[in-house]
Amino acid sequence: MTKEEVRAISLDKLDLQQAKRFLDVGAGTGSVSIQAALTHPNLEVVAIEQKLEAIALSQENINHFGCKNITLHEGVAPIHLEGKFDAVFVGGTGGNMREIFDWCQGLLNPAGRLVLNFILLENALEASQICEEMGWKNIEIVTIQASRWTALGKGHYFKPQNATIIISCQKRSEG
Repeated sequence: MTKEEVRAISLDKLDLQQAKRFLDVGAGTGSVSIQAALTHPNLEVVAIEQKLEAIALSQENINHFGCKNITLHEGVAPIHLEGKFDAVFVGGTGGNMREIFDWCQGLLNPAGRLVLNFILLENALEASQICEEMGWKNIEIVTIQASRWTALGKGHYFKPQNATIIISCQKRSEG
């Protein structure tokens, strides 16, 4: 599950305030889709996930939170989808990094936003290189390391979560 702090930054970078359609690739438990759908009730959210267990959990979470504006698809990106999107979040590439970038370039509206999350440095490096090679605009790369206050015996400590690298960029101009 994408942790709360990472979701907050990722959703902020997606800039969904004026968006009409949003795509979540590698939806997992549905946490990003659900937060986007609840925060922006007029937003059409499309989620893609390849793992059957994750699809079942995501659907359960969508139902639990009463999100009527999310459509969940089983599949491995890139898959055929109708229409264009204002923003795309990629929580997992499944080894299809270049294909996903090419696919997103075709799916996004002009000036559409793309945000990707990584825990592996090698994948983040590959993604940043592809962003530059393809001419994506306004490339930003940030890392977040959050820790949670946790009891241990008679004391407390901050239990760290995995550091997450967040890459955000904007679709290049057509032509």
